[in-house]
Amino acid sequence: MRESANIEALQELDIDFMGLIRYPKSKRFVDDNQANTVGKLTMNKGTVGVYVNATFEQILQDIIPMQLDIIQLHGDEDSAFAKALLELDLKIFKAFQIQESFDFTILKDWEILAEAYPGKLFFLFDTATENYGGSGTKFNWQLLDNYTGKVPFLLSGGITAQDAPAIKSIKHEAFMGIDINSKFETAPGLKDIDSVKTFIQKLRQ
Repeated sequence: MRESANIEALQELDIDFMGLIRYPKSKRFVDDNQANTVGKLTMNKGTVGVYVNATFEQILQDIIPMQLDIIQLHGDEDSAFAKALLELDLKIFKAFQIQESFDFTILKDWEILAEAYPGKLFFLFDTATENYGGSGTKFNWQLLDNYTGKVPFLLSGGITAQDAPAIKSIKHEAFMGIDINSKFETAPGLKDIDSVKTFIQKLRQ
């Protein structure tokens, strides 16, 4: 999200989080000139700053001006990096790129960290891509059965309005919600409000 009017319209819907992408290579990049303005607009929702292999200092300088509640680490960050952010009393979404060969046992260090900071660390399972997300495609959701951990997770990657029944059928105990993006846009960073509203209604039925 980065357009003021679009953010204000989306605020009126039944959503929990709103993401501001601070990854310069993304088509949805929120630049420095936009950052302070849009961060203040999202204050009545959970404002998520999305980063890919950013430095600790880069994230730190955004927290107050952008009113960030959650830091999404969408790159190759390790658990030690996340721990430093958790010690600032922030919440974290850690993204993992899922493909057929993904080994969920590599999440062990992250699960230990989540136990040390209860209610502060969550996972986001996205489709594997060289560009750290943004592929607009799904991974095989049956792979979620291979995740036996208890850290709550969000599901991401190519979700469309037609996926509502499949999403409602997910019974994994750690499944906490979904992350929607490109399939609900009229342009990069610009959400189709009516489409999002209709999709939410389908999920609530």
